[in-house]
Amino acid sequence: MRTLIFGAGPLGSLYAHILHEEGKDVTILARKQRYEFIQENGIVLFNEHTGERMASTVRVVDRIAEDDSYDLVVVLIRKNKIMPVLQVLSRSHNIRNILFMGNNVLGFDSYFEKLPKERVLFGFPGAGGSLQEQIVHFVDRAKPNEKRRSITIGEPEGNTNARTKQIESFFESSGVPVDIVGDIDGWLKYHAAFILPIAYSLYKHDCDNYALAGDDKGIRQFIRACKEGGRVLRELGLRKRQPFRYNLFYWLPESFNAKIFKELFNSKFAEIGFALHAREGIDEVLELTEDFKTLIDRSAVSTPAINELQGYMRSFAL
Repeated sequence: MRTLIFGAGPLGSLYAHILHEEGKDVTILARKQRYEFIQENGIVLFNEHTGERMASTVRVVDRIAEDDSYDLVVVLIRKNKIMPVLQVLSRSHNIRNILFMGNNVLGFDSYFEKLPKERVLFGFPGAGGSLQEQIVHFVDRAKPNEKRRSITIGEPEGNTNARTKQIESFFESSGVPVDIVGDIDGWLKYHAAFILPIAYSLYKHDCDNYALAGDDKGIRQFIRACKEGGRVLRELGLRKRQPFRYNLFYWLPESFNAKIFKELFNSKFAEIGFALHAREGIDEVLELTEDFKTLIDRSAVSTPAINELQGYMRSFAL
């Protein structure tokens, strides 16, 4: 499967490296200084759990020509930067499948205005990372000895077909587990209901996840904000929470959830996957906040914890 990773940020670089090391026919698209660095040095990564530094000489390009042919393009670009990508991909008619892996709150209509629905599917990466002086610092599991975290994919119509299974097989044969979900739109909305309060709570502590882990009242406020987001989505008819373990969060008492998230926030995964991303991705968080506000307004659900936490985001953004 001839594959292009569109986006050479931390996660695009990580998955390009993984696929390349497994012998897949993979190319990465990078721009400007990032393109020049990869062209000269390859993709250079640092595993935050093991301390291992590694590099791979992945083929790199800085544009897609209209006659370029790929079986799969995996787009790993922040939501607030996606519109120019859609313009580029709409001019490329020899791309069979496009997998958008990233945050999405308001659904897929804007994608289908540019691209045929049958060529597109959506998902979310399982790793976390940041780019520091062109070196990818990453964690792809919550704890050092665990299996790599799975990526999530789903068809916009909710069905699982031959192309879904082919993409699943492609990643899993490279050592990347895949979860196929039937309602990827709902999955991404519930995911946003979690990650936005996480980001807001981190901004309260200047993106120091360890400080957040020590703030018991802050963790409980985060939990209340997440549950408010869940009530918004249920009010809008999204009653099937995905993944299933999200149901446990909504069922469990606040005190039990607080213990779980205290441990999570006090971890290297939270540092690399949450805190550094929140700091670097404030522009995306601001856009996603406005998108989720659209859902809140539609639902008419009261969200006092979300509203208070958003004040820390606005102060951080100044």
